[in-house]
Amino acid sequence: MRFGRPLSCGSRRLRMKYFKHDSDAAQDAKLRRLRLKYGMEGYGVYWFILELIARNVDKHNLTFELEHDAELIAADTGIHYERVQEMMRYMVDLGLFENNAAGMITCLKMASRADEYTQKLIASARPASSVPTLSRQSPDSIGTKSVLREEKRREENKLEEIRGRRFTPPTHLELSAFAELESLNVDPATFINHYESKGWLVGKAKMKDWRAAARGWSARQKGAAPQQARARSIVEDLTDRSWAQ
Repeated sequence: MRFGRPLSCGSRRLRMKYFKHDSDAAQDAKLRRLRLKYGMEGYGVYWFILELIARNVDKHNLTFELEHDAELIAADTGIHYERVQEMMRYMVDLGLFENNAAGMITCLKMASRADEYTQKLIASARPASSVPTLSRQSPDSIGTKSVLREEKRREENKLEEIRGRRFTPPTHLELSAFAELESLNVDPATFINHYESKGWLVGKAKMKDWRAAARGWSARQKGAAPQQARARSIVEDLTDRSWAQ
């Protein structure tokens, strides 16, 4: 597997200035796996490779290929060559990068995260004949397909977030175990029947956290207990036969 090709010298060119970096990128499952295996060393090499790819993108080079090999990256980072090569293979296996037919590492999804200047270059790269350097990767595979993949990833992440926020009513067993754990004065059957009859609404809003609702229920029950005891005492006094004597 090849990891790069020799850099060519040339005149100063207008290059990609930046690419978008999500603030929660570190939570991506693939990057978490990378950190699990190689720690922050692997995480740093990943972003270093992205920067290397981005800085070589211009109107004559829209292939999003890595032009540095493992040896050069090892020299720049101070990490052993074999370890860098192992990391790069693992990143390809994870799907963080691609390995094209020519054996070059690419990051096609960067096309959808490029700056405005590069986005315009990608748009003007159609038809393919107008950009000779796209012979290995068609404009559609660089632009459209990578954008679709990125949109699909974002949609999947949103669905995961929605699932995480979606309210699920407790079962009798769950509520009973929770009440016992926190020493709450909650009768599971009464609690569940009460809120089921209301459509699991708290006021006019949908319940978000049944645990918090159970705690509030318990607190109200404890506050109501003294009042109920006083009421029972009054009733008992009123019905005590001694009053009739």
